[in-house]
Amino acid sequence: MKRGFWIFALLPILIFLAVPSHAASRDTLRISGWKLPFNLPVMVELERGAYEKSFPEFNVSIVDMRSGPNLMAALAAGEIDIAQGIGDAAFLVAASAGIDARVIAVNSRSPKAFAVVSNSPDVKKISDLKGKKVAGLRGSVVHEVFLSALSEEGMTEADVEFFPMPLANAASALLAGRADAALLVGSDILKALKAGAVVLADGEGRVRGLSFVVVRSATLREHPEVVSRFIEMRRGTLDYMKSNPETALEIAARDTKQEASDIASIMALYDFDFAVTSADVDSLAKTKKYLMDNKIIREDVDIPSLFAK
Repeated sequence: MKRGFWIFALLPILIFLAVPSHAASRDTLRISGWKLPFNLPVMVELERGAYEKSFPEFNVSIVDMRSGPNLMAALAAGEIDIAQGIGDAAFLVAASAGIDARVIAVNSRSPKAFAVVSNSPDVKKISDLKGKKVAGLRGSVVHEVFLSALSEEGMTEADVEFFPMPLANAASALLAGRADAALLVGSDILKALKAGAVVLADGEGRVRGLSFVVVRSATLREHPEVVSRFIEMRRGTLDYMKSNPETALEIAARDTKQEASDIASIMALYDFDFAVTSADVDSLAKTKKYLMDNKIIREDVDIPSLFAK
């Protein structure tokens, strides 16, 4: 067989190997997929493949990383481009430390989904916590609720034995009897109540319970279209949740490992509207004061500059 025939036969393969694939040439967009304590829009979007559909020009990578501080550290390191469900306190701590990121949307508002909970027979109200063991995440939204509730009783954190730990660990400590009270969020509150605990105080009248969608500033500069594309996707998600409530309940029940009947009561605690309001901005300023008053942050933060234009 002639040599020219082999060259002709191999030509399509050689061309395929020589030209980079479209997928390999695309930028990667790394999005956090933190579902808990109750991030229902993320649960629905992951179920529907919304991120891949909304950002087809990117290689979308879903990062399963939990806790606001860890997500903000990952943003700073360039390991995540879009972080969802970042509590306002965690965001402000990171911004004060110099992490360059901007809010592009509200993820949720849920004042009653942040609570101080106890299952101790000796604790029926906040003032009963004097000298008791309390577990929770210092510098979090629910910690702000806790300090506010203590202040209303003329108490401070020094009046209790406070053990700083992540939210999931605080829930475990309470249920295992290693703490008299815990600072809990979302579905963990319901789990504790079903185990016999009571809510001593929640965020109603104390905080708005804000969490945000935050984007790395470098990503915004390189891909400003990400903001409008994300908002378009989230609007579609909320419309889907409204039109398909039973499906949304089933997804949430599966992902949180709770009964669908319980999920309905949890959903009632949340407002997932993504638009940032003046009340949200005012609430962020109030949380900044809490963080500075308690020396959790020392560098002031310009609130308006934290929102993407």
